[in-house]
Parts: sequence; C-alpha cells; structure tokens
Amino acid sequence: MRSGRLAAATVGVVAVAALGACQATPTPADPYPANADGFGPRAGHRYRVSRWAEDWAAARATGTAPPLKAMPLGGGATLSVSAESRLRGNVYDHVMPRPGERLDEGLFRGVLGADLRLDPRLRVYGEVATGQVDGRAASAPANFQNDASLQQLFVDLRSRAGAVLLGAMVGRQEFADGPRQLVSLGDGPNLHRTWNGVRLYVHGASCRLGAFDLRATHLQRGAFDEEVDHADRLQGLAGGMVLAATTASTAYLDPFWYHSEDPDFRVGDDVGLDRRDTYGARFWGRGGAWQWDSTLARQTGTHGERDVEAWAVFAAQSLAVANDGWRPRLTSHVDLASGGGSYEAGTVRNFHQLYASSSYLGEGRLLSLSNLLLVAPGLSVSPTPSSEFALECGFARRLSSHDAAYAGGMRAYPGTQAVAGRGIGTLLRAAWSWSATDNVTVSVGCERLAAGDVLERAGLPSGSFLYASATIRW
Repeated sequence: MRSGRLAAATVGVVAVAALGACQATPTPADPYPANADGFGPRAGHRYRVSRWAEDWAAARATGTAPPLKAMPLGGGATLSVSAESRLRGNVYDHVMPRPGERLDEGLFRGVLGADLRLDPRLRVYGEVATGQVDGRAASAPANFQNDASLQQLFVDLRSRAGAVLLGAMVGRQEFADGPRQLVSLGDGPNLHRTWNGVRLYVHGASCRLGAFDLRATHLQRGAFDEEVDHADRLQGLAGGMVLAATTASTAYLDPFWYHSEDPDFRVGDDVGLDRRDTYGARFWGRGGAWQWDSTLARQTGTHGERDVEAWAVFAAQSLAVANDGWRPRLTSHVDLASGGGSYEAGTVRNFHQLYASSSYLGEGRLLSLSNLLLVAPGLSVSPTPSSEFALECGFARRLSSHDAAYAGGMRAYPGTQAVAGRGIGTLLRAAWSWSATDNVTVSVGCERLAAGDVLERAGLPSGSFLYASATIRW
C-alpha cells in the first residue's frame, strides 16, 4: 500500500524523465492520440462514455459546437452541460443465481453533468445520476435502483512542460485505464462505478504514464447517501507507447500494474480480504485489414492467509473481408484465465477479473474470466454505414477440473466444483446496434449458454439472456 502511494506521489518526476524524448507540438486538448489516452471508451464520433473526457473548446472555436457546449462565461471561463438517458429491457431465463428462475426487468438511467473550465489549467467537473428498475425494484442493488447519486465531483489541474501535458484529478471520478477485461466503467448497471482519490497523468506525443490511488464509492439506494469505502482500493500505474501511427497502421503497447484490495472477495466457500498485484501489458492496433488486441497478465498476492498465484491471456482479432457493401469482418477471441485452489488448501490460482467489462463476454454475464478457456469465432457485418450486426459462437471449458465454473461477477455455478469434466458449454451471442444520429444509439442482443457436461452433471440447465436498449446523449 505504501508503495502505491509513493508511486502516485512521485510519478510526475518519473514520467517527465521518461517522456523527455517525446518531441511534438501538442494539440490544444492532448498531445497523445485520443483513441488511446486511457480516459475511457468513445461513444461514436463526438462523445465519450465518460463525459468528463470530452473537450469542446476546438469545436466552439470553429463554430461547430452543439448548444450548451463550451459556453463562454467571461474571463476565459467556459461551461459545458452534458446529459444522458438510457432505457433498457432485460430478460433472464434459467440464469444465475437459481436454475429455473425467469426475470424480466426494465431499467432507466438518467445523468446530468457540468464541466466548468475556469482557464486551460483548472476545471471542475460534477455529475449526478439516478437509476430506476421496473420489475425488481425492491431487491435491486444500489447501482441499479438509486434515487440520486453524486457520481462525480473532481478538480482537474493541468499544465504543460514543452510538448508534455501534466495533470492531476482529485476527487470522485470514473476510471477505466487499461484492458477492458480488467478495468471498466461498469456500463451494464444503471450507475457507473466511481472512485475517490487522486489520478495523475503525463502525456507526450508518443508515450504517456499515469498513476492513481483510489477508493471505491459505496452506493446506497437513497438520495446522495453514498459513502467512500476506504477498504476497497485500487492503486497503480498505467502507461502507453505509440509503436506505429500512420494512415495504414497503428500499434500501441500499454503496460500496467494494479494493486487491488477487496475486503469481501469470495474464494470458494471463504469470504475475506483479497490483496492482489496484477501486472502485464496490452498490445493492440490495426494494420491493413487486420485488427488485434492482446493482453498478458499475472497476479500475485494473498487471500486471507493464503498466497495467490494466477495468470491470464486475452487475444482478440478480426479481419476485414471486404471494404464495401456490408463490409463483412471475421472476428475471434481466445481467452485463458487460470483456476484452481478455491475449494482446496494451499495457493489460490483463480484469476480475479477485477472490474471487467460485462460486454466482453456478454451482457448476460453467463461467464467470468476465471478458470476458463474460451475460443470464440464470429462474424460481423454493417448493413448500413451506421449499423452493425455481430454473431459469435464461443466454446467454453474450464482449465482446472477441481474448481468451479464461474458466471459473471465470479459467482461459482453451484455444485460444479464437485463434478468431473471440463466442458462448460457453448455461448452463442448475437447483437445489433444502430447509431441513428451522433446522439442516439439503439442496440438489441441475445445470448444463450448451452450447458456442457460440467453444468449438466451439476444439474444446471442452459441459460438465456435478451436485451434491448436505447441511449440518448447530449
């Protein structure tokens, strides 16, 4: 823990030295490529999923900013107002936690944000949100059913040292820097996951480095009653290097180290404090018709009094078959995550997927990245320039037959740790998305986990999940 705080406190000195060789004139917003800046995923051409990462100054200067964006207040200050509404319907059938259970639910997310930039060096960002559930409001957790929450409130200080941008974000904030198999915003529920603490970043034209020391926000269901959970921690370093940047190809290498502390993490039948160091690198980019995204990660640490030794490899790739018509693209991903030790004495070998994106293995969260080998070929097409249809068939096996098969959130499928076999099942996924405008996105999807021998021997049926959602951003 002390090493994490020390790394965060000294990253400015280390990063400036590391970036000293980066020679380029920075853009008004950020010298590092925006698609790889570590500030979270994009939502179309103009928006980010984390709204604080949007900068409308250049659009205001050219007269192309939408209303309520970068509004001049005098003295060089500007104000941008953002809003988001999402309606979503989910249907679960024979899905965890109990076989035979069917659940229908309607979800609503409402978010209002304000970005006050006093000058290029200082800004304050705030965001409030509400989440509502129709169908299980009484039992839904607080990130689904919530009267009102102060989701974000932080100060962002930034400066420049030649061609290098230096910044510090202090307060409550969203965080998603690194592979989405490990760190995400948690976009499936109504309310995003947020953290409290400090994030430092140093960006050059061809490399970047960030450090963070964060505590989780513990949500409750009322109005503005959330608390800081000082026992649930995320600390570490995340960086990036541009290996290639041309019109024909791009390539990035993003090393990372996360120190996580989860006071209530379940390993088998034991719930206790889980301390882990997760370190590795992500290599991703595109070249011609190919796109690739590969991550190698190793975990060490302790769970209670037991040692942890785990690893994972994620490799996603795709190949464009044609660049006209429906633009078909062959896709695949191969995921391996170690398992074992949860229901035995000795070293814990279950990989902890930390705060993984639910969309990576499916919105229905039928699988987790632990004790898993998944090979998933697929196909995607674009019937129109603004729509995409994707189909995928994943073959899932467990690596250790002495450990359970895991559903989303690393919940063990009941009884699977006590049966023989390795075949978890076949995960079929189909999804369609349509960007009606830059502001409006519609998506529909279905997923089915056809039970393999492990689930069948544990007396568990196949499970299905359907969803439809519409999101409006401003």
